[in-house]
Amino acid sequence: MLRDSALKASEVDCDVVAVDAPAHPMNRTLLSYWQSKIGADGIVRRSAIDPFDVRQALGGMFIVEPADGGRDLLYRLVGSANELRLGIKCTGRRFTECYGPRMAADQIAFHNRVFATGKPAFLRGRLVGLDVEHADFEACYLPMKTDDGRDQIMGGLFDMAELGSMI
Repeated sequence: MLRDSALKASEVDCDVVAVDAPAHPMNRTLLSYWQSKIGADGIVRRSAIDPFDVRQALGGMFIVEPADGGRDLLYRLVGSANELRLGIKCTGRRFTECYGPRMAADQIAFHNRVFATGKPAFLRGRLVGLDVEHADFEACYLPMKTDDGRDQIMGGLFDMAELGSMI
């Protein structure tokens, strides 16, 4: 069950490390799709992305954009599998509403670095949600721009325990 009205953001946290490339097949799929959409200017435009092109990854996808000049981030979309895993509805909410203070600050800083570099990034770690003890996950962060030049990131967050059933 998703909690909407009484989020306990302090109960959602993670420990992560940066990795050079994705291991999870869904993140590799998202990366390949994103790479296929790079324009002549080296930028992926949001208008070139159709999430249904990668429908097998929809449950784990997310799209975020800066809020308050980058001091916070807003989830434009969070896949249903991730909202269920976390136990909260994140779509339409800010990071500071969804996560504990440390995780929110770390994730905002990390996303801002991805915006600044314009290059994909990948994290692996352990996620602690509201109704789960922990989940080992991998996430990818793929920068893009809207047609009017605003930054966004399309990404995926997938449970590493799924790997055994996918290989």
